Amino acid sequence: MFQDIAQEWIDELTAAGRLEGQAEEDRRVLRRDYARRIEDFFVAEVARQLEPMGKTADFERMLVWDTQYVHKFLNQTIPGYPSFKAEIMDRARRAILGE
Repeated sequence: MFQDIAQEWIDELTAAGRLEGQAEEDRRVLRRDYARRIEDFFVAEVARQLEPMGKTADFERMLVWDTQYVHKFLNQTIPGYPSFKAEIMDRARRAILGE
């Protein structure tokens, strides 16, 4: 998921002419960097949301042992998870890309 979002951002930046002159390898490095930063942002925001519910430890365990069910767990635990997730991604974009 995070790699895909990072690639979307890079494609948009490329289309806007903001990555002109960058080699493909540089874009791959940028994609990995963005994906890591998006994931860090996402995990921090989700943990902050789950803390008052007492579900942070469950989330952290799931990240380590059972990642395939993370979004199912979050969808069941956080009211309005799809819109919450979209908001996190918008805030991550502004923080990471400076938009």
